[in-house]
Amino acid sequence: MQSGESVMRWRVVIELTRGDGAVHAREVATGSDDGSGSAVKPLGLTLADAKALLAALQRHLVEAEVADYCRERRCCPRCKQQRPLKDIRTRRLNSLFGTVSVRAPRFKPCRCSIGSRRTLTPVAEIMADRCTAEYERIVAKLGAWMPYRRARDLLAEFFPLGDDVPEVETIRQRTLRVGARLEREALSPANCSVPPAEAMTVSIDGGHVRSARGYQGRTFEVFVAHVGNDNGQQIVFSSVPAEADKQRHQLSGVLQSLGMTPQTPVTVLSDGAVGPRALGEAASTGPVRHILDWFHLAMRIQHVAQCVKGWPDGTADEREKGADLADIVEHIRWRLWHGQVRRALARLRGFPCLQRYFRADGER
Repeated sequence: MQSGESVMRWRVVIELTRGDGAVHAREVATGSDDGSGSAVKPLGLTLADAKALLAALQRHLVEAEVADYCRERRCCPRCKQQRPLKDIRTRRLNSLFGTVSVRAPRFKPCRCSIGSRRTLTPVAEIMADRCTAEYERIVAKLGAWMPYRRARDLLAEFFPLGDDVPEVETIRQRTLRVGARLEREALSPANCSVPPAEAMTVSIDGGHVRSARGYQGRTFEVFVAHVGNDNGQQIVFSSVPAEADKQRHQLSGVLQSLGMTPQTPVTVLSDGAVGPRALGEAASTGPVRHILDWFHLAMRIQHVAQCVKGWPDGTADEREKGADLADIVEHIRWRLWHGQVRRALARLRGFPCLQRYFRADGER
């Protein structure tokens, strides 16, 4: 770093050390804090400077790593001789810090090779998808969080992609590809080293998502499950029944990853609907117990509360009965919300029209 009387200049150098101890230094970027033409000098790096610096650093680093790997792969592990060079091509690597073009040599089979006579392309081994794993993950993550066009604008704003910003269709395809891979991984066998759980709980619910535009007329259902075991481990699972691939096996894989065995009792908390309840039961291999959770049970009372608001209030007697009924409904809803089922049933027995729903022993 050199400083003048009014201008400070800086230089960034990357030092690369190979496996044999050879050191190579390369200049990445230079700059200065010259603020001529402005009243205040800029402090630190601007976003444009940082993007250019990251892009240059990525380019030098990737080129050095690829060259070092190709140098190692050219050496035959059997006879320790170098494979003959066939040709040199150019391959592009997409990353979050710019697209890097690297030299991709291809080597002929070694003369000592008898079983295999294939051409060796080392760059294809480390750049199979022609993009870094982090690039694919971030693109898919933004594509899942927001509209694809907005994800594209966000990538162009904060990453040094230059003219290689992915198109909207590319972001969509990468997002769907990552989602399909995650679904396949969910179907993979569970890790056998997971200790078996003594009990598990599955809180599952479903809902319908309406299309944003009315003329499309398309809605779809979404299942969301919160899975936990007795050790405190928790996993959130979601799927779209109309488009998911074997969602029952996927949820079963989640349960097995938390220690589910054929002897593990599973408690399914749901709103009583057939879809979520059947999914939780089908994914469980052990004994299943169904419980209607308090939230949905209390929400059923909310419909009664809405009807009570329309109670006639023409006379004083009608207003008094309506107020009493509203008070009773609110007490029932509060007790159900706090899990006081017996006290709620005791209040329900006070309605003459509901007496036929209770047996002689007082149970519903």
